[in-house]
Amino acid sequence: MKKKNNNKIKLMKGERGFHYMALVIMILMMLFCVIPLILMFSVSLSSENSLVHGYRFIPDEWSLNAYQYLWAKRVTIARAYGLTILVTVVGTVASLIMTSMFAYPLSRKDFKPRNIFAFILFFTMLFNGGMTASYMVWTRLFHIKDTIWAYLLPGGLMGGMNVMLVRNYFNANIPYSIIEAGRLDGARDWTIYSKIMVPLSKPIMTTIGLFAALGYWNNWTNGLYYIGNPKLYTIQVYLKKLMDSIQFLKTTDLSNEAVMLAQRNLPTESARMAVAIIALIPVLAIYPFIQKELIKGMVIGGVKG
Repeated sequence: MKKKNNNKIKLMKGERGFHYMALVIMILMMLFCVIPLILMFSVSLSSENSLVHGYRFIPDEWSLNAYQYLWAKRVTIARAYGLTILVTVVGTVASLIMTSMFAYPLSRKDFKPRNIFAFILFFTMLFNGGMTASYMVWTRLFHIKDTIWAYLLPGGLMGGMNVMLVRNYFNANIPYSIIEAGRLDGARDWTIYSKIMVPLSKPIMTTIGLFAALGYWNNWTNGLYYIGNPKLYTIQVYLKKLMDSIQFLKTTDLSNEAVMLAQRNLPTESARMAVAIIALIPVLAIYPFIQKELIKGMVIGGVKG
């Protein structure tokens, strides 16, 4: 009895030690994530002259020049925000529909060609035609240059990894007997997909929805390649162009004294951080509301099916 009690005590101590160690590791990981955000916000509130000596968590000289500079362009930024929200919403909804519709037949054991389509999907995850070929196809064949489709189509809509996650979720968490019961009740494939599979897949749909939304929200390369009209800039593209303009003015030698004085007062480092803060606000605001479903979908969707 004493040996059993001693073993239980050792086991409890071992588990307690593991919990403490895990807690310390999680705190360190949290700090690694939070500290850069705090530093970024601090730098955005610092004067440009004080940043010459390096970044500080507490600014040596407080300044709102970066935010004042961005506020002066609020109309353009608001338009870019609106376009970004539109692209993100439409792209995310389309991505959820296409991904789940592709994953559904791949999860059906009675769909005989599913291995062929799974191989094709996996092949696209490993190989592609490259940027030059993609650009030629999208601009010459589909004519998406300077249109909103340039943000939605190239590199978006459906990702192979997301399809795999949804397929694994369907296989692991929705019993095939439910599908058979639906077939016995006279339900067709579309009814089974829309009335059974999708409603029972909230966690994984939330997960891939977040992945798609972040991809569309943070995408600036499509705008750089395919968009030349400033009225079609999303927030990421506009902020990238804005930072390029600031950097150009900072590094260009001009003889006019007034212009040179304006150059010195232009926020560069602080503006970069203020731009990053503006782009992060929607993500930071939405994430806490979907965190639970996101974690659940990642854990369950990653199970091999």
